[in-house]
Amino acid sequence: MEQERELRQFLHAAAQTLGLTLTDTQIEHFWTHLTQLLRWNKTTNLTSINDPYEIIGKHFVDSLAALVAVEFPFEGHVIDVGSGGGFPGIPLKIARQDLRLTLIEPSHKKSSFLRAVVGILQLRDVCIFSGTIAEYAAQDQHSLGDLIVVRALRFDEMAPFASSLLKRMGHVVLYGTDRSDRATLIGTSNPFKVQSEYKFSLPRNYGTRVLTVLSQAVST
Repeated sequence: MEQERELRQFLHAAAQTLGLTLTDTQIEHFWTHLTQLLRWNKTTNLTSINDPYEIIGKHFVDSLAALVAVEFPFEGHVIDVGSGGGFPGIPLKIARQDLRLTLIEPSHKKSSFLRAVVGILQLRDVCIFSGTIAEYAAQDQHSLGDLIVVRALRFDEMAPFASSLLKRMGHVVLYGTDRSDRATLIGTSNPFKVQSEYKFSLPRNYGTRVLTVLSQAVST
């Protein structure tokens, strides 16, 4: 019980370093996500991190930083590509219940985990697609996103599909450990340009992160 109290306090304080204040209900939801992640991780490879402090710092806080890096419109549609253990989509949804969320995850085991967590947390307006971004984009009908968030995946390979899934004034948020290679991001076949970058430090000296915000290049 003592460790649980300390972990909850750590999450609250870490979020405040980003200028975010979490309510008791949100802290409870994060705790549920954490405990389910650790339980499922014993049989399903959701994350290589098993220390709860590291999960909070390197997964939860890292995910939430996007709320500082770019404006999320009220009731906006967020598409999380390669959600895995739910990052960054579920933390963003916990912090912003108004958001509509689509989690794209090709692994059926990981998709099962996402469905379980979303169900336990009773999160509304969350769609889980068990497949690739190419398969999602190939559907006859799909809602366009206000933001696409990508964490721990190569973006240059999915850029053409991302363009077809994004609203004209939408943005892509890339999570990284260092400044992105702009030559890779803005290749001749890439319909995006770098709009801004947000660099921040994770708690407990877990390292620095950079969020790169992309917008669609407009032809003249």
